[in-house]
Amino acid sequence: MQYIACYGDSLVQGFPFGNKYSWTAAVEKNAPIKMLNYGLCGDCCDDILFRMRQYALPGYVQHVLFLGGTNDILQGRRLENILADYKRLLEWCAEKNYRLCIILPLLSADDYLNRRLWDLRQSIEQLYAENALLLDLQPAIGLDAAARKAAYLDGIHPLAKTYEAMGIYAAPILEKWLAEKY
Repeated sequence: MQYIACYGDSLVQGFPFGNKYSWTAAVEKNAPIKMLNYGLCGDCCDDILFRMRQYALPGYVQHVLFLGGTNDILQGRRLENILADYKRLLEWCAEKNYRLCIILPLLSADDYLNRRLWDLRQSIEQLYAENALLLDLQPAIGLDAAARKAAYLDGIHPLAKTYEAMGIYAAPILEKWLAEKY
């Protein structure tokens, strides 16, 4: 059994349904992967990093998944500060010899918020494509406005069926990533 420590905000936690109905739980149903869900609703990137540094992972964990940034944008944090947190994330993973998967921030049903999310997504792609697996779950949700509107409970948090679709989409990609030798 392969393990991935999954860090993030409510989108990892599975809000409002909880860990058992999150997309990480759907990955477990569709692949021989144990997703250790350390998502916490409301966390910004710096909060997530603080938690990552505070608690030691079990020795059998060599893979870390990170999803964050939406709360940072909602809180008015500057892109430069968010990207500095991503840089610290990469440094922490390198120091601990963890392989890193960054989930690109999900687009919402709000066009104004999406402008900032696109900037963050593009910056992550430019800066970290060679240092981490970048996983885009947006295809499981949809890119057009109608698909995004239909996929979310409140414009940001996915419906249960959307979490399920995200997990089904992510499972083979994560399974392949875990099988790669490095």
